[in-house]
Amino acid sequence: MEEYKEFEFFRGRVRFKQPKKHRLSIVEILFVANIKGIRKRSKVLDLGAGFGTLSILISLKHSCQVWAMERDHLMLQLLRENIKLNKLEEKIHVLDLDLRNAKNSLKSQSFDVVVTNPPFYTGYNPANVYHHETDTSLEDFIKTASFLLKDGGYFNLLVASNRLVEVIIYMKKHRLEIESLRFFHPKLQKNAKIVCIHALKNLRPLPVVEKPLIINKDSGEYTQEVKNLLDSFL
Repeated sequence: MEEYKEFEFFRGRVRFKQPKKHRLSIVEILFVANIKGIRKRSKVLDLGAGFGTLSILISLKHSCQVWAMERDHLMLQLLRENIKLNKLEEKIHVLDLDLRNAKNSLKSQSFDVVVTNPPFYTGYNPANVYHHETDTSLEDFIKTASFLLKDGGYFNLLVASNRLVEVIIYMKKHRLEIESLRFFHPKLQKNAKIVCIHALKNLRPLPVVEKPLIINKDSGEYTQEVKNLLDSFL
């Protein structure tokens, strides 16, 4: 197996084994803190689950059932190990599937909520395969989410802000309508690099642009809002 290390988060309440080139970031924690539509009885699907970041954090935060879909062999191995590390075998169900072929194995409208953090960058980069698209596109993620999501269900997407227009086009095509979005800024005076998007299937909500989330002060310290989110996360 590729080199990896085990880390503890939230005063040891969460543990992850992570590959050297793909680790948990503050952005993913903030994404989970901003996810919408999840209740304790929700069936949640994590598309492209990786080593389990979103699935584990969502299950711990909401005490819900999560289905984690992943195809990469290393990620699947770490995903299973991380589920055991966090004692979530009864809450998280691993789906060893290529999301592009999910409709061959799963029924349409199977989930109440779909979440995903797809690769931010287009094009293949062998030095950074987890953050660049290879043979699976942003539209593939959105198309599969729409197929598996119930009517009226929530789709939560974390994506690079420069791909927002792309997202809107694909969502329209696949019957998903934006309910709200929130831009994540690294600092107050910096442009947003990431946007958190909430959409509904086969409904027409009036879209809301929420106040921006500023992650760091100029000093590099987290803003008070981020500190509060971290303190109350679990």
